[in-house]
Amino acid sequence: MYLHDIGKITEGFQNNIKKGKRSNKHPHPLYALPIIKNIEFDYLFDIPIEVFAILSHHTQLYNNLYADYQQYKKGTFLIEEIKEFIKNSKEAYESLGFSKFFEFEDLKIEDIPKDAKPLELHRLRRKYWIEANNYIKSLSFDDKIKIKSIFSFMFSILQLCDDFASLNFSEYAKDREGIFDDVLENPEIYVPTLNIDNPISFILKDYEPYKFQKELYNSKNKFVMLFAPCGRGKTEGALLWALNALKNFKRNKIILAMPTQVTSNAMYDRLVKIFGEENVGLFHGKSFIKLRDSKEIEDEDDLEEIRDENFKGNVFFKPITITTIDHVIYSFVHGFSQADFALGNIQNSVIIFDEVHYYEKYTLEHLLTLFDILRRMDIPHLLMSGTLPNFLMNNLEGYELVVDEEGLNYKPFKLKCSENHLIWKEDDEWKVNENIINEIIENYKKGLSQAIILNTVERAREFYKAVRDKVPAILYHSQFAYKDRVKKEDEIFTLEEMRKSQNKPYVIVATQVIEISLDMSVDVMYSELSPPDALGQRAGRLHRKGKDWRENGKEYKLKIFLPYKHLPYSKELIEKTINHIKFYEKPLDYRDIKDFVDNVYKDYNLSIPSDLKLFFDEAILFGRHWTDISTIDEEGRFFKVRDDKFMKIEVVPQVYFDELGENSLRAEYMAKIPAYLILNEMKNEEGLIHFYPYEKRVGRKTRRYLICSFKYTYEIGFDYKEEEEFEDIL
Repeated sequence: MYLHDIGKITEGFQNNIKKGKRSNKHPHPLYALPIIKNIEFDYLFDIPIEVFAILSHHTQLYNNLYADYQQYKKGTFLIEEIKEFIKNSKEAYESLGFSKFFEFEDLKIEDIPKDAKPLELHRLRRKYWIEANNYIKSLSFDDKIKIKSIFSFMFSILQLCDDFASLNFSEYAKDREGIFDDVLENPEIYVPTLNIDNPISFILKDYEPYKFQKELYNSKNKFVMLFAPCGRGKTEGALLWALNALKNFKRNKIILAMPTQVTSNAMYDRLVKIFGEENVGLFHGKSFIKLRDSKEIEDEDDLEEIRDENFKGNVFFKPITITTIDHVIYSFVHGFSQADFALGNIQNSVIIFDEVHYYEKYTLEHLLTLFDILRRMDIPHLLMSGTLPNFLMNNLEGYELVVDEEGLNYKPFKLKCSENHLIWKEDDEWKVNENIINEIIENYKKGLSQAIILNTVERAREFYKAVRDKVPAILYHSQFAYKDRVKKEDEIFTLEEMRKSQNKPYVIVATQVIEISLDMSVDVMYSELSPPDALGQRAGRLHRKGKDWRENGKEYKLKIFLPYKHLPYSKELIEKTINHIKFYEKPLDYRDIKDFVDNVYKDYNLSIPSDLKLFFDEAILFGRHWTDISTIDEEGRFFKVRDDKFMKIEVVPQVYFDELGENSLRAEYMAKIPAYLILNEMKNEEGLIHFYPYEKRVGRKTRRYLICSFKYTYEIGFDYKEEEEFEDIL
């Protein structure tokens, strides 16, 4: 830590500081190398990870860091100043109070070179790289993990100190000259912590904890699985475990890893109300928009504050951070520019993973591989699930299992299956089940709130068109522009509040995006048949928190209809579900749903470890540059967290481009649509009809956008009519 900026003690760098100029051609981390190699030091390992932390404290380590040495200038060391700085190390150690933590004698240097010459620096750097790589290759996986853990932890402390010192330096150094003292005051504010005396009353207020919540609160285990139905307070129980785990395992951060950006936003709003904005951070590919829209922005200073908040979320700085599983996983494989900084903070965290069963096979294999790495790193974590299927449990050893036995006895709804469709095509025209439309109208008149869930966007859109003129309804799916999707969620939240407070019914037509993203509860649910885990999730929005399928003078029913096509699910999976669903046409509890899932997925095999292990291994110290791993929006390149067999592309709706011009080329106006739409048009002789590129110059770079002229409205989204074999799922 003390030596990390010693490479700045050169004539060129100091002159530039005095003139207020940048020193891009004077790489001070690299200049430090020939000095540090001459200092006697007992390194933690047989390779100097301390030196690698210094080398990378402005640019994360990767294979080609500083390989372009030809662009750098020669540095001339200020030898006497360097000697004086090294001589003062003992005094700094004592004055900063480090004697309480470790012993330190002194720093001794044999020789200080006169110059830092680019070619010599390059050869020295290369020697360090080769020796470190050879050493890492000789290690077991557990020893590699040890190096990664300690390096990232050390690196995060260095980054934290350097970032905040740099942030305060300009103000501190104003009107001062010479050698300065401490730049930062009150160091404790840079490691914020939660101090909650009574977690149960803090989290649950006046409510008595359920038995499973008490078990979680009293648990002393680092690795825990929670099996509890939707709407039973899993999150509150998990937070009780996490708050105690902070004390039990001497950690200072809680991370909640969510399935999607939408669920992350919802959890952020929820936890800010409990813990306060100062204690809760948020990060995902579009978190800046969420943070910006939640505040009043008056000037550039306000925007800078939002950027700072977003950065803190990126590196898990605050006591609680809400993020996606994507961001957690990319922290382990150099998937973004601050990945090692973030991973260092993860070393000091406890992590809660929400709805761990709810991922397709590809992502689930990554998660199970990640859980293994987390156990080896000794990072406490809790896995929550509403079904906890056997194919998941069989791959998780060493976890304490906490079960909400009371909640599992409730039968909140009755399942009924029909051999008819909700919607289908005849002579290339969509037909809608009129009996169900009439039933929905009658139910609405009775004051019942209803949800209709279709497996594809087009079918949801067409069903919505058939019902919207007969009852007030809202359409919700994933192909809206980001800002419209957020607005839709607010609208649904308002409808749900009116249902609770005024008994006012509503009708929502949606795709399976509803399964994990909305806190709502309807009285009747109509759904196309889908795999049982998905049906269980959908049903989590039916008579939420209910105990019996017949309550409040109502009968709460989940009505299942055969899908017009099996896609986006596999034909085999849909057929298995059809074969088993007849055994579950009854009032269901969540044990029944787990049993349903276990029977359908009886032969389901996961391939573990996934290639996450390979990319993690590659990034123990070096590896690829983060831009090779993923985009700035965390879309995978060489390494993907999500399966992209249903590939999507981001486009700007023409209507927004016409209205706003280049101001529409922002993330909040972009919508994701199926890639086959553009691929189909590319095959046509006349070429693209509904898409055209638009280029915008941003700094030195030219960014390319795609404008889409399919009709787009807030009510419907894009209104194209091409349900294909590779139709989009959400």
